[in-house]
Amino acid sequence: MEFLLHGHEFNLKGANRGFFTTRLRANLERLLEGCGCRVGMRGLGLVVDCPAEQGAEARARLERALGVQTIVAGERVAPTAEAIAPVALAMIAAQSGASFALNVLRPDKALGVTSYEIAVAVGRRIEQALGLPVNLRQPERRCTIVLSRQGALVSRAPEPGPGGMPAGTAGRLLALVSSGYDSPVAAFRLIRRGGRVMLLHFHGTPPPGRGSSLPPVEQIARQLTRYQLYTRLYLCPFEPAQRAIVAACPAPLRVLLYRRMMLRIAEALAHTIHAHGLVTGDSLAQVASQTVLNLEAVSAAARLPVYRPLIGDDKVAIQAEARRIGTYEASSELADDCCSAFLPRSPALAATPEELEAGEAALDVAALVQAALAGIVTRRFRLEQGEVAEG
Repeated sequence: MEFLLHGHEFNLKGANRGFFTTRLRANLERLLEGCGCRVGMRGLGLVVDCPAEQGAEARARLERALGVQTIVAGERVAPTAEAIAPVALAMIAAQSGASFALNVLRPDKALGVTSYEIAVAVGRRIEQALGLPVNLRQPERRCTIVLSRQGALVSRAPEPGPGGMPAGTAGRLLALVSSGYDSPVAAFRLIRRGGRVMLLHFHGTPPPGRGSSLPPVEQIARQLTRYQLYTRLYLCPFEPAQRAIVAACPAPLRVLLYRRMMLRIAEALAHTIHAHGLVTGDSLAQVASQTVLNLEAVSAAARLPVYRPLIGDDKVAIQAEARRIGTYEASSELADDCCSAFLPRSPALAATPEELEAGEAALDVAALVQAALAGIVTRRFRLEQGEVAEG
């Protein structure tokens, strides 16, 4: 079994393309570890050779190969019509529909045979054997043939990969993640853009009827590791800071002051781990703390950039993406959200930075940040042999 992988964005990087290709190749080798695969270069793409019995497992793992735009999977034979025809015929016969088309590609123009010659010869064999007409506009059965001096790769039509940029090529970020749907999806979007995204989770004592947020957050961290291959999860106890805010600050501002404190703690941690920005799961107007004015007032507590990749998405779209990337099940567990602790009856909807600064004036902010940092526990996850290991 052979897979021909093509990128898109990083192939447009000019002189920097080699950096992205090298990283993608290394990522693929880690991702496919244990499948007996060999990863090499072919033109502007990469090729993965693996034993036939490992083909299904390798194909499943390639769904998480960030940076891969299209995947062509198939069987390699000699680049002649006689060798290609029976394989293409079997592939078309295995599909259903009243018409077919062949997509023949010849990236290496030095090859003696042309794509047109192969398409005509193989197409005639299929027409004679199956009695199907050719329909180049809207075929119901498809087969792709990629010609090269190494042979012809005969496959069904190119299938979409996950796209994006190769994992770990865009710098380090720190994402504030809860056990809910939004923040894991936000973290994934930056992972998909090449960010090396470390995760910070604030936790407290769960209220009656809810479980701890730690197990689902661990599941989320493990699932994101399947895409970025390595993840650090920082677990920060937040209840002491919350109690200090409840005791000293106006009730309507509590949630906003929680969030400002979280940003300060996250920023302090980011400096120690050399992260260059923070990521949150905020979606405009989804809850009271995410109005335009409240987001502005909360963000004023941080100096690092705060990235909000979900800002224009609604919950339906976010949950659909959570299903696609595999975090939905963990996020569906009824777990503690420490921001919901000690909620006021009427939270502020339009706070200003000045109002929040005045509201937290009685706090020893620096001491609370340092105490929170001292309580952080770090967990490390990495992908090994296709499974997520800790340590």
